[in-house]
Amino acid sequence: MSLPQWCPPHSNLKTNPITGEDVYCICKKPDYGELMVGCDGCDDWFHFSCLHIPGQFKDLVFSFFCPYCQAGITGKNRDAIMNGEMNLPKTLWKRKCRLSDCYKPCLQDSKYCSEEHGKEFIDDIWARLKTDDDKGKVKKMVEQTEHVDKFKNFGQIDFINNDVVIKNDQEKEIFDQIVVRDSTLKILENDLRELQEKTLPSFKKKFELLEAYLSWLDNVYTEIRKLDDDIATNIEGGKTSTKGTNKKKKKNSSGSRSRPRRNICGYYSTYEQKPCTVEEFVTEVGKDEESTTIHGVCTKWKCNRHSDWVSTNQEQSLQQIDSLESMQERLQHLIQARKKQLNIQYYEQLLRKGL
Repeated sequence: MSLPQWCPPHSNLKTNPITGEDVYCICKKPDYGELMVGCDGCDDWFHFSCLHIPGQFKDLVFSFFCPYCQAGITGKNRDAIMNGEMNLPKTLWKRKCRLSDCYKPCLQDSKYCSEEHGKEFIDDIWARLKTDDDKGKVKKMVEQTEHVDKFKNFGQIDFINNDVVIKNDQEKEIFDQIVVRDSTLKILENDLRELQEKTLPSFKKKFELLEAYLSWLDNVYTEIRKLDDDIATNIEGGKTSTKGTNKKKKKNSSGSRSRPRRNICGYYSTYEQKPCTVEEFVTEVGKDEESTTIHGVCTKWKCNRHSDWVSTNQEQSLQQIDSLESMQERLQHLIQARKKQLNIQYYEQLLRKGL
C-alpha cells in the first residue's frame, strides 16, 4: 500500500538537531499542545491537522494506525506483514451517535451516545410526520403487527459473538482452518498475553517499588526532623548554661549545626531495594554533613539536578500504566472483533457446504 499524496516519506528523526526538542508526526515538529493521537503500531504521536482528521472526531478514534504503519513501512508487526502472515493494519473508529451534530461514540448495543439523544432523534422523526392521521397510522401499524417482539429484538442476535459449538469432525476441520489457524488472531492474542503477563505487571511492580521507597523516605524525613529538634534543643540549652562565658566558647559549644536541616533531596536511581534501614541512614546523615550522597541517595538540601523527581517519576509511571491498560482494552476489543469476523466466515462456509 502506498502513502497518501499529502504524506511525506517516512523519517526516523526523533529530535530537532538544532534545538534538541523532541519532534513528532509527519511534520517532525515539537508538541506545542495541539490535538494529537498516538499510533498503536509505531507508538509515535501525530497531529490531527497534519492527518486531515477533523478535531470533532477525537472521541471516535478506537485504534489508530498512522499512514506509515498502514503502508507497512513501520510498526511492531512489520515483519509479519512483510511475510504475508498478517494484513496491513487499519484505523478503527467507534460508531458515531446517530444525531448529525453529535460526535460522541454510541453506547454499547445502541445507535446513540445517550438515551437523551435517542429520544431526541425519534422526536425529530415524529415531528416530521405531517398530520395527526400519519402519526395514528404509524401507531396502529406497530400495535397490530404480529412481529412486535421480533421487531424490538431485531439486530440483537449475537450468536456470532458466542463460542462456536462444533458438532462433528467436518465442522471442526472448517473451524480450525478459518479460526484456529488465523495468524492475525494469534498475533493479537499473543500481544494481549504478553501485555497481561509481563509488560503490565512489570510496570505495576515498578510503581509499587517507587511507592515503597517514598514511604521509606518519609520515615527518613521524620527521623531527620527529630534529630534537628534535638540539636535545636541542645543549642538552646547551651545558650542558657553558658551565660556569662566568652563568645568563642559559646560558639564552639554550639558545634557546626547552628540551624535545623531541611528535608534532603532523596533522589535514588533504583527502587528495587531500600538503601539501608532508616536508623542507619539517619545516623550517617548526622555523622557526615558535607557528603552529597549516602548509599546512593542524594542528600543535598537544594538540588536543582533532581528537581521535582518525585512527582515526575510518579506521573510517568501512572501514565505508562494507564497507557498499557488502554492498550489492553483495545486489544481485547480487537480480538473480539476479529473473532466475530472469523465466526461469520465459519458460518458462511457451513452454509456453502450445506452443513
